[in-house]
Amino acid sequence: MITSTAALVAIIGGFLVSRVISIASEQSSVKRKLREINNDIRAKEGLIEKVNKYIFEDDLTEFVENKDVIRGLLDGKSLERIVREEEFDFLSVQELKPYFKQLQEILAEILAGKEVTLEDMKRKQKLKYPERESWYIEIFNGLDDLAEDQRSIHPTWMDSPINFNPPRINNERQNKEKELGQLEVEVTILHTQREEQERILKDFGKPKYVMGGLLVLAYASVVGMVYPSTLLPYPPGVYNDVLTKWWVLSLFFSHIVVIFTYLFVAMKRLGSIGEEVHGD
Repeated sequence: MITSTAALVAIIGGFLVSRVISIASEQSSVKRKLREINNDIRAKEGLIEKVNKYIFEDDLTEFVENKDVIRGLLDGKSLERIVREEEFDFLSVQELKPYFKQLQEILAEILAGKEVTLEDMKRKQKLKYPERESWYIEIFNGLDDLAEDQRSIHPTWMDSPINFNPPRINNERQNKEKELGQLEVEVTILHTQREEQERILKDFGKPKYVMGGLLVLAYASVVGMVYPSTLLPYPPGVYNDVLTKWWVLSLFFSHIVVIFTYLFVAMKRLGSIGEEVHGD
């Protein structure tokens, strides 16, 4: 009985060990897939951030290059009033505030220097915002236009000069917007894939039928090997009665029934899972 039980335990144990190794391999594959998905998400989110920055800078440039905005700045109008009058809705007032403050500081810097051109100003001093050189040019141009308006004589039928700002056509901006939409869709898909992989990885933490198999093997080892082996050291004639024999045989038969019941239930449930997956 001890030998037979050991053979059964070895067979079932080998099956469980192979199952555990298979689970570990599949788990490593899922973790590797998760790392790849996370790397893709980080890369695409980085691209989204760059595209958003480009679109923001493009909107900001459109605001600054508007001659009416520069004229409003020179006239001392508030940012809220300029945005309301120009109906500029690409960026909010809160988003524009720090940059409008830079425009005001650039204007004050130009007026304090009293230079006529940007080149003269750059030769005499270091610009406070060298990365915003185009803004200096826009303000210089606005000051020139303002001086020209003050020198000119307007017809009596014209209340004020007409400023026409042709719409900016930026094909690269349109391409960036398309790229942004595509990247956002791809990131959404990657997040869905990551959630699915995390769910699969969580299921690996509670492998089906492995713990049940270990309990079955533990029971078979105790009643089929450990307990019968304790009877071996006794001399002949001790524990040789019929009651002990049938008790030991009953334990042996019980662990065989438990083993095959476990195998039957496991195979049946695995088969039903396979049918569900195939049906889906």
